[in-house]
Amino acid sequence: MIQPGTVLNGYEIDAFISQGGMAVVYRARRSSDGQTVALKVLREQYAADAEFVERFQREARAVASLTHPNMVQVYESGEAQGVHFIAMEFVEGQDLKRYLRGREGPLRAAEAVRIAVAVCEVLDYAHRRGIIHRDIKPQNILLAKDGTVKVTDFGIARALSSVTITQTGTVLGSVQYLSPEQARGQTVGRAADIYSLAVVLFEMVTGRLPFDGDSAIAIALRHIHDVPPSLIQLNPEVPPALEAVILRAMAKQPEHRYPSAADFATDVLGQTSFWREAPSADREATRRVRPHLATPAPRAAREAPRWWSQRRSLLPTAAVLATLMVVGGTWGAWRSVAAYLNVPEVEVPALAGLPLREAQALAQRAGLGLAVASRSYSRDVRPESIVSQDQPAGKRVKVGRVINIVVSLGQELIPVPDFQGQALLQARLVIEDARLRIGRIDEKFDEAVKSGVILSQDPPPGTTVPRGSAITLLVSRGPELVDMPTLVGRTLAEARRRLEEIGLIIRQVRNATSPDLEPGIIVDQQPSPGQKVKPSETEVVLTVSVRPGGESRPPNVPVVTVERKATPAPIAPPPGKGDEGGGRGELRTAVRLVVPEGESGRRVRIIVIDETGVRTVYERTHGPGDRVEVVVPSRGFTIIQVYIDDRLIQEIRP
Repeated sequence: MIQPGTVLNGYEIDAFISQGGMAVVYRARRSSDGQTVALKVLREQYAADAEFVERFQREARAVASLTHPNMVQVYESGEAQGVHFIAMEFVEGQDLKRYLRGREGPLRAAEAVRIAVAVCEVLDYAHRRGIIHRDIKPQNILLAKDGTVKVTDFGIARALSSVTITQTGTVLGSVQYLSPEQARGQTVGRAADIYSLAVVLFEMVTGRLPFDGDSAIAIALRHIHDVPPSLIQLNPEVPPALEAVILRAMAKQPEHRYPSAADFATDVLGQTSFWREAPSADREATRRVRPHLATPAPRAAREAPRWWSQRRSLLPTAAVLATLMVVGGTWGAWRSVAAYLNVPEVEVPALAGLPLREAQALAQRAGLGLAVASRSYSRDVRPESIVSQDQPAGKRVKVGRVINIVVSLGQELIPVPDFQGQALLQARLVIEDARLRIGRIDEKFDEAVKSGVILSQDPPPGTTVPRGSAITLLVSRGPELVDMPTLVGRTLAEARRRLEEIGLIIRQVRNATSPDLEPGIIVDQQPSPGQKVKPSETEVVLTVSVRPGGESRPPNVPVVTVERKATPAPIAPPPGKGDEGGGRGELRTAVRLVVPEGESGRRVRIIVIDETGVRTVYERTHGPGDRVEVVVPSRGFTIIQVYIDDRLIQEIRP
């Protein structure tokens, strides 16, 4: 934390405002004119990445040229004393997420529409100038005290485009509003912002999110595959037209959404009904054709009375003809029914599993016809053979009856993507999206590749395999020996991130009273700096500073400690791998958390990802200073994630 009174490039820090996964925000005063600004300071993990910083500054400069009444103005960006910052307009009020949390139930439709339309106006302004937001969510929509809606963080998300959704500090709140194409890592356009805003609007009018899950990956997969629930079932007061507009904007394919934020806005307001029309490119053609289709109707209506008056004299003749037609039709129908009743019946043969030609010959001998209703993939039925038939074998039907059949395309073959060099969590998302599954996960120490990154895979990339096939992965455990870093003088949050990068865990955090140091500064560490240690065996003990009398107060940052518990003997490595690979069998890890200072009612969630999948092992609401301890059982390569209020606090690899 930067202390009040510190001056950065002419901005004097007044107070801490908030923090997110990427940056910490302070209220500051510009020394030149005394204007209050919001100063967003990059976290150390991003500030140390030269490529990220360059992209961050470039995007910030581009956004600084934009001016809109509903956009938070960016004044400047720069670097001072090794700290990268953005100075922007200070908005007196609260963000939309806090506003929604402070209410009981959803917003009224009129209020939600007002907010959504204001955001649409900003998006349309930015999109026409080539700027895509990429991170529309309630936390980035500010509500000023006078009711003005302000959108913040334009362009910053572009700098984050290379950061995966599984990185520590990632806010689950971002993933909950992520478009399907962002979840897949595809090219992002204006349609992604429209999708994210539709999710925000969904939340405003129903009081809940359309998709949730145990992890960022689970939520991303639901955005890719699942259909949103009915808004009206969640809140009967949602107007049906507004539900249709939101669902149109949340279409899985970008081209099926609104082509612009302006079109989305007019539909939200009820001024247009584009949601009824064909998507995207077809819309203009639809608009051009509609008037020509509609014009003949009034003329036909005007001519109807004249047509009736000219032909009244023909009514008696028409009545006689109609009577004759009814009598003749009845006689013809009776003859048809009689002929049908006299058609002989035959037994439907069993066709499932037979080759198509053989099934056609068998049906022909029985006096029946065959029609291919559809073709589908099948793991059990060979290509060009019958999967199913609409009339069951043994049923008696009339000769000449047509039997509808489904013909097999064989097994669906899927090309295996290249996972080498990817983080395991990111690879899991790609594997599940490709409708494959993770099989065995082996591990190996590697001096050059950090823990959790995939070294190799089986089958290799490009191989085609049946849908649902298992992929075996070899994952790095990082170097077997690492140098213990110097942590004294760093904040606890910085030390935690540095240790996480090299695979070390914190076993214990002790307090030491110090009247001179700010709270939360490391004053001692074990092991000592520079010592060679094994991440798989080492547990770090840190001592942090506290002010006299502050020993019992909640810490200013979350305190997460970990202890490896005794477990059964590890599973023997697979044949031929020696001690380089293989699973580690059953694991038991004690995770302890001290909830930091702040608001009461903090939502604590602990998620485990291992060979058996992704699951939540703990979820409960806590207040500042509460202590949580959970023993997490797992199997094989394990990742444990600790969240507070949907923000990933720490990732543990025991």
